[in-house]
Amino acid sequence: LTGPQMQAAYRNLLAGRYKIVYVAPERLDYPGFGGVVEKLNISFVAVDEAHCISQWGQDFRPSYLRIVQFIDSLPKRPVVGAFTATATRSVQEDVERILELRSPVREVTGFDRPNLYFEVIQPESKDKTLLRLLAARKGKSGIIYCATRKKVESVCELLCDHGYAATRYHAGLSEAERSENQEDFLYDRKTVMVATNAFGMG
Repeated sequence: LTGPQMQAAYRNLLAGRYKIVYVAPERLDYPGFGGVVEKLNISFVAVDEAHCISQWGQDFRPSYLRIVQFIDSLPKRPVVGAFTATATRSVQEDVERILELRSPVREVTGFDRPNLYFEVIQPESKDKTLLRLLAARKGKSGIIYCATRKKVESVCELLCDHGYAATRYHAGLSEAERSENQEDFLYDRKTVMVATNAFGMG
């Protein structure tokens, strides 16, 4: 966000216009942020990708340790929840200790997802196979990942030429277009997203 956009967001926050605020841990060090949130009655802090707080985790991010200081700085300690899909037992214990979770409810599920599966096919024509797969799923939404921006463009054009409500997402597009295309997909104005791995990385 630009400076003026950030100031507008702070004003909206203080005016109570937001029920949920998503904040990267790095934001906690920004000048002015602490002064704003200390005036709020924060009832719940959810830490996503909580394994990043543990030095035992392979994705350790020092900025996550700032979350503890942030929680301690609040006038009243809120309920704290930590969520992750990739935590070993030692990482789980580390997260509980570092975040000072008090008698936490620990919900651990398996990694099996019956609705998901991987299949590798080697078609003679990728375009024809893709169109056949989409025809078999008419009316459903989905994401098609491509390795390059150029491939994203050609696949998206192919689908549009065949009557599919497709859009695209990659780092070569302007921020405004990426945002618009993402919104179109999220709100079902477009049913197929063709993207590089930039889609879903924030």
